[in-house]
Amino acid sequence: MGPGKVGRQDAALIRTEIEALIAEFAYRIDHGLSDTVADLFTQDGWYGRANGEKTVGREAIRAAYAKRAERGERTARHIFTNLRLTIDSAEAAHGTTILLLFAGDGPPLLPARPMLVQDYNDEYRLEDGEWRFAARATDRLFVDESFEDVLKLGR
Repeated sequence: MGPGKVGRQDAALIRTEIEALIAEFAYRIDHGLSDTVADLFTQDGWYGRANGEKTVGREAIRAAYAKRAERGERTARHIFTNLRLTIDSAEAAHGTTILLLFAGDGPPLLPARPMLVQDYNDEYRLEDGEWRFAARATDRLFVDESFEDVLKLGR
């Protein structure tokens, strides 16, 4: 093992915990718990987009999701896949995932139409014994013509 590297078992545990973090992010948004999404970020963590929009800090992220919730009922499924993870140390890692989003305003049943495919470029940090997002930067690749950006960042 070189400097900053972790053993194989530790790497497997870190990967499992980061996969759980990503799944929890999606679950909270998709199941009416978006008011707690900010808790998955470090205190100084940020969430942003390739166009420069960026919301920094837990309370600002919490406010962005509160604003989103004011729009009313929304049905969504955030499907994250293809985690490519690099473990930098026992307390830091970075990686990418792909999001496939199905979403629409109102209760189910809604048309099964993919709204968005985008890359997430993440930095993860161990804080208070829990893996959290230190940064989430999104980069849109495919957007349905009916897509509406319901989470306003950097405003």
